[in-house]
Amino acid sequence: MITPRRTRLVRVADPHAFRQAIVQLCADAADAPAAPLVVVPTRGAGHQLRQTLQHAQQNAVAEAVTREQLYDRLHARLPQPPRRLTSFDRDVIAQAAARHAASSTPDLPFRLRPGLVAEILRFYDLLRRQSQHVQRFEELIEQQLAGHMGTDPGADRMLQQTQFLAETFREYERRARGTGAVDEHMLRERLVADPSPRPAVHIVVAVPDWIADPDGLYVADFDLLTRLPGLAVIDVVTTEATLESGFHERLHTWLPGLEEVAAPRGQARVRPTLITPPDPAGPIWFTYRDREEELIAIARRIRQERTEATAEAEALDVRTASPPKGQFAGQAHATRPPALDRIAVVFKRPLPYLYLADDTLAAAGIPYQISDALPLAAEPTAAALDLAIDLVASAFSRSAIVALLRSPHFTFAASRAETSALDHALSDQRYLGELSRLEALAVPKRAEAAHAAAVAVARELSPLLDARPASQQLSTLVAFFDGHIRPLAADDPYGPRERRARTAILETLAYGAAAYAAHDDPSWTIDDVAAAVRRWIEAETFAPESAPRGVHLLDDQAARFGDFESMTIVGVIEGDWPERARRNIFYPSNLMKALGWPSEKDRRAAADARFLDLLASSSREVAVSVVTLDDEALVEPSSVLDEIPRARLSTDRRPAAAASRVFLDEALTLDPVDPGALRGDAREWGEMRPARSPRGEARFHGDLPPLPPRAWSVSALETYLGCPFKFFAQHLLHLEEDPDDEEVMDPRRQGQFVHKVFEEFFRTWQAKGGGAITPANLDAANALFTSEVDRLIDRLPAAEAGLERTRLLGSPAAAGLGDAVLRMEAERPVAVVERLLEHRLTGEFAIETAGGTRTVALKGKADRVDLLADGTFRLIDYKLGWPPQRGRALQLPIYSLCAEQELARTRGRRWSVGEAVYLAFKGPRRVVPLFTNATERADVLTKAQQRLADTLDAIERGEFPPTPDDVHRCETCSFAAVCRKDYVGDV
Repeated sequence: MITPRRTRLVRVADPHAFRQAIVQLCADAADAPAAPLVVVPTRGAGHQLRQTLQHAQQNAVAEAVTREQLYDRLHARLPQPPRRLTSFDRDVIAQAAARHAASSTPDLPFRLRPGLVAEILRFYDLLRRQSQHVQRFEELIEQQLAGHMGTDPGADRMLQQTQFLAETFREYERRARGTGAVDEHMLRERLVADPSPRPAVHIVVAVPDWIADPDGLYVADFDLLTRLPGLAVIDVVTTEATLESGFHERLHTWLPGLEEVAAPRGQARVRPTLITPPDPAGPIWFTYRDREEELIAIARRIRQERTEATAEAEALDVRTASPPKGQFAGQAHATRPPALDRIAVVFKRPLPYLYLADDTLAAAGIPYQISDALPLAAEPTAAALDLAIDLVASAFSRSAIVALLRSPHFTFAASRAETSALDHALSDQRYLGELSRLEALAVPKRAEAAHAAAVAVARELSPLLDARPASQQLSTLVAFFDGHIRPLAADDPYGPRERRARTAILETLAYGAAAYAAHDDPSWTIDDVAAAVRRWIEAETFAPESAPRGVHLLDDQAARFGDFESMTIVGVIEGDWPERARRNIFYPSNLMKALGWPSEKDRRAAADARFLDLLASSSREVAVSVVTLDDEALVEPSSVLDEIPRARLSTDRRPAAAASRVFLDEALTLDPVDPGALRGDAREWGEMRPARSPRGEARFHGDLPPLPPRAWSVSALETYLGCPFKFFAQHLLHLEEDPDDEEVMDPRRQGQFVHKVFEEFFRTWQAKGGGAITPANLDAANALFTSEVDRLIDRLPAAEAGLERTRLLGSPAAAGLGDAVLRMEAERPVAVVERLLEHRLTGEFAIETAGGTRTVALKGKADRVDLLADGTFRLIDYKLGWPPQRGRALQLPIYSLCAEQELARTRGRRWSVGEAVYLAFKGPRRVVPLFTNATERADVLTKAQQRLADTLDAIERGEFPPTPDDVHRCETCSFAAVCRKDYVGDV
């Protein structure tokens, strides 16, 4: 064993001394041939340490590295550095090793999935980092299970699982060594065996072990440091609180002969003040509704402190006036707020705060900087890749085609208007997928360009539909993505970030393809491609470029390395503080303990120690806040808050920042409006805004100038009764409803088909001289109806034909709509002399209203008008759904009046409505009459005429408010995207 010349434990009292000790150690090594390597937990921590070293101005130079970066540096120093296996190489090798082990393990109690293999590889790494070899792992588990074998089925399954895992590990090691490259564990062997010509001489370990810090060092890492050739000095720097959590005992076990020294005190001990809410009887932390409110409160406090400091400076005029009596000249700066880059917002879970920062801190005019990486999967470019995968996985469905062609991330030879035309063309032709059908479709001229683009894209991606080697599938995806991605404009402000995200995604796919081509190339379907690509991208992080100055947003690990005056620890809720330990999915805690895993007690003690250190990390003040809601779920304050008194900080009870116009929306919505908060063109708009019309004006609530009278269809007027704004969008703006992809017809098409069936049947029945349907010829009518249905459903896709046949002809469980229609006529005593099918009613008609008789222009089409032998007629309306409520029905009663007048004009005699019925497919009854007697008939028709007149008057007045008669209509409305319901208020 090669022992370093010096191995020291540098004990420090608090985070301030921790940073000072690191600075001093690096300054002491300034004359060494190479700067020391300082091991930190995360890249963000390294960034903070570099800034701390720069601010120290003690000629302190060091290279801050994470654990992974340490191995990178040591690998690069080898005399002939071997090729290293990438994470993709290792994943591919582990997948192959697991399949090999599964083939030799009968009745494996679980299904082998890529995600599970990733967990197996992670477990293998943890075992090796704990200095456990495969043979020893298997022996330890077998010893623990020995007393339960043969009597406990669970123990038998766990032993079988252990044998499978051990075989997977062995096969992985065999295959990995066969590549000639090294992974982390083989690299440790090479680092010890091959002395470097330029070794690392001095390493400062500024992170504890993985028990005390999730990103700490492992047993194997400490063992490597003790045996690394050429390493002369190891300094382990840590606080007393962390040592007392159990790290001290573990450290002496791993580094025998460790010399303990106390860091020299360079200055008086620094203790921040704990800022608390003003209520002495309340908690000593701030409570907010959610994380957004937390950041808003911080922004208000920062702005208020600066406003107050400016006002104080102006009042004192410190440039010319003498300081107040009893105050030294330098004391005027004691109350100045800290510079923005000396303020930190510290969290445990970065993503919510990093996503909210733009809408809170930046919106308040406060610049901020970040050092945490974001998930690559959250970048818009990743969503664009998903569109291509979804297109293939859906067998080129309409919605997937349209989504891809409309994506702003790709360039295709089709405009948005052409793509919309294709969308409707595919919907009208009931296109549900398949490349061959897409190629064969005939589309309108306005959709031809988009159709050609869709066909070209589908052909390019169609190889992914077939099972092929994984490397080929990934290469196809890379070629498509790289070939169609939109070029970035030189002046695009988001261009640099987008370019880096695209590069990261392409590299991920290319590395994956290369790994499979090199090590194992199984046959993949599109489902395999989708699962693998999404898993890889979700595992990757992406570090966006950050502003060089401003408030720091950083995690608690990085915060320990930064020198801040003010710190706010946010989101201190259960589950985040301390973070939940990642459970091992293979073994319970008692078996993991036998493998060297720590107990939950050890983890919790270390977490509490880290929190105490964090509380004392700033030099002036610290505040703690919790939230009550996280993703709209109730959450509880963390139990680590009980540790705050142990920090022994003095307190300053401070009220929340006063409400003021900090954010842009407040400057524009609170009176008086302040256009000075805006810049450029926005300011010009803001200065015009106060002169705008009052919010209460009718035109902001759905009113238009009066419209000239015109002929409306009665069905359109019934739409107005349902919701005036929907009528406006559909019949005045002529907006088209979004088409739907369904395996069966949507309600509109179903209605059209049912109307067509009955029209065809009655025309054929009349042409054959069938006449009135009576009990005597009911069977013949049923037979003809069945024949017509069978003829017409042959034109439908197979998925629809069976459903429509059952709907119309019935089943053993229920009668069909056809039976109800025919039986209704057969049961009526008065014979039908003529049927008017799909009868148009267009022209001017007289209606009676409260104001007298008036003439209105209408148009419509009655489903069926039966002229009866007694001089009356029967009006029939087919309804696939429920019949409308009588109080808002318009079509059937108005058609009745129009039919009376139209028949009188064209037939030379008077026909009166004797019966008006809905033939409904849904509801308790198939035949639903509009009225049942003469008195009811007169009442229904009178109210319907007045309702018609009121509707026409409202339309001509230009009244189109979003006021549906039933709020549930909004849930399925196709015009929600253009509706101003939120502006008008609750309906």
